[in-house]
Amino acid sequence: MFKRTLYCSTCNREVKPGEEIYVEMKVPQYVGMVEIKAYLKNESQIYCTDCSKRN
Repeated sequence: MFKRTLYCSTCNREVKPGEEIYVEMKVPQYVGMVEIKAYLKNESQIYCTDCSKRN
């Protein structure tokens, strides 16, 4: 499988597995989502816990 690495949109820090994140995104137009990490990476803004508390 491909490794999908997610990064915070504000500080560009890599989000670690199991870490809590905050996501700003639109509702998906498709019925089923198979690759969640790919969708998050391509269609959303990801914020780590530290950056979300600053805003």
